[in-house]
Amino acid sequence: MSRRPLVAIALTATLAVSGSLLTDAAAFGAGSARRHAGAAAKSDKDKKKKKVFTIQVKKTPLGKILVTTKGFTLYAFEPDGTDTVSPKCINECAVVWPAYPSKRKPTVGPGLKPKLVGIGGGGQVVYNDHLLYRFSGDSAAGQTNGQGVGNIWHVVGADGEPIVEATTTPST
Repeated sequence: MSRRPLVAIALTATLAVSGSLLTDAAAFGAGSARRHAGAAAKSDKDKKKKKVFTIQVKKTPLGKILVTTKGFTLYAFEPDGTDTVSPKCINECAVVWPAYPSKRKPTVGPGLKPKLVGIGGGGQVVYNDHLLYRFSGDSAAGQTNGQGVGNIWHVVGADGEPIVEATTTPST
């Protein structure tokens, strides 16, 4: 057998394999392109989602107050004052009045000042130098059942100051 037919067979086999590889590469590239297009569409969809803020403002009968992402009222504990490092509400107190935590830099919604938000002692959200707490007695968004409890728990206004006028505890 002469060398020409062997070379022709080898060349044909190489072209067939190469063509197959090119076809596979094109298919892989198309699949990859589809995956990237899907990821880009998802990314665009994510960008269109409503931004979730750590702290937002809600209008209530007490005025404009700070609320959580889910609309629960945020409170300040008078004994904390503006000490954002060492919360005074600990142990049993913290069971009834859990700190409002954040693992990331807190964000604020419209009407609030980003420069006033931060993280204090133990990862607790701070606004205008007040550690923020939730009240276990607020079972639904928008409730302010903790306002004035013991005359030391107060809803925090949109200005970052505790609202002390209205209380829920009867005077004796």
